[in-house]
Amino acid sequence: MTPMNAWLVRSVLFPWQERLKGKATYARLRELEQSQWLSPLALRELQFQQLHRHLEFAYREVPYYTRLLNEHELQPSKIHSLEDFSRIPCLTKQTIRRHFDELRPKNGPRRIKRMSSGGSTGEPVSVFVDMERLAFVDAARIRAHRWFGVEIGDREVALWGSPIELTKQDLARKVRDRLFNSRLLSAFDLGEAALARYATILRRYRPDKIISYPSAIYLLACFLKRHGWIPEPGWPKAIFTTAETLHDFQRRTIQTVFGCAVADEYGCREGGMIASDCPAGGFHINAESVLVEVDRLAHDKGIGGEVVMTNFRSFAMPVIRYRTGDMGELADQRCPCGRGLPLLRSLHGRRSDFLISSSGRVIHGQAAAYLIRETAHIREAIREFQVIQDSLDHLIVKVVPDGGFSAETGHAIVARLALLFSDGHMAIDVEVVDIIERLPSGKHRDVVSKIADRYLENLLS
Repeated sequence: MTPMNAWLVRSVLFPWQERLKGKATYARLRELEQSQWLSPLALRELQFQQLHRHLEFAYREVPYYTRLLNEHELQPSKIHSLEDFSRIPCLTKQTIRRHFDELRPKNGPRRIKRMSSGGSTGEPVSVFVDMERLAFVDAARIRAHRWFGVEIGDREVALWGSPIELTKQDLARKVRDRLFNSRLLSAFDLGEAALARYATILRRYRPDKIISYPSAIYLLACFLKRHGWIPEPGWPKAIFTTAETLHDFQRRTIQTVFGCAVADEYGCREGGMIASDCPAGGFHINAESVLVEVDRLAHDKGIGGEVVMTNFRSFAMPVIRYRTGDMGELADQRCPCGRGLPLLRSLHGRRSDFLISSSGRVIHGQAAAYLIRETAHIREAIREFQVIQDSLDHLIVKVVPDGGFSAETGHAIVARLALLFSDGHMAIDVEVVDIIERLPSGKHRDVVSKIADRYLENLLS
């Protein structure tokens, strides 16, 4: 099927689709295009007004919040600042599951949709979202893509968590994607044959943008580099990564291979679209719809604090002071791009991405990944790996060999990782596997700790 004219998608098909869904995406987009240039002070005032309005709704309509705010003497009439607001007890995954029905408003929006998280921590959770929240999410994403010269209707390729075998519903979605100039490639199949096929599709389709998990597009970039790929000027205009932590080594490789900017997006199903990269390097928070706090900073441990977010455009199920499980830091300065939107300085990954030594030292999981990745003879002998900490004194390293792997390679991995745990005992086993299973969402995780979440919970409490 020949790609649809981008103007037709942008001016006819996409607006028609949004009207059918009851989403005011274009109206929200016009608002966001203007509000991004407000001063930080004006944005904070606008944000607090909307936040307070949302809190009044939750107190009036949501049984859980009526009870919670009364119990803590934090009724909306007593919330006069963000400092007052920060005294409201946090919402957690466990709270949502335990009080799911109580979190639904008595008189909420009619058109709602149930969404579930990918369960990257092993604890998936569901929330209801309304068309207003979804419109803000889509408008924020369109705005962020426009920062890089990408418009609605431009040709895109999504390297995403799509099943290889398509159902009838998936086939209908495939037809819809074709009409909207989108191509879907499965992140569940990243073998040599699939990557070669994806390279051919990219050459023929010449997308303006690529959307992908960082790990998937990085694997594709490494494959293309190995086969002498030469970037072509003009396409893609940008690559947008999301759903996993984008690491500097991945960004550098992807930029070099494709010859374009790589922009990261941060969000979650429970809270919506939280932040996006801009061309000037700022990681901008979408302050018109979300408030981001960082709870219980622990800089001495090198892990920042836990990201706590509130989506104050979520009326189907208010998400107030939700503990995301992600670790990060806020920035105080203003971005050189001139936008007044606040900034995230960094994201360190999920709490379960950290490793704990037997002496109690907290180690960023990417320190282990770096030792494996940056040792040349190890890197050249493996295709993928995953480090799993299942107890305070035991690591399992799963590796998918890529030619040249031997017992000596396994010994080298153990020796390199042992350097991180010299202050205590750590048994390290290497397991050679044919494939490292991705999460149901299609995500891949380099590091998985089964003990860090509980340890950091105690540390940050």
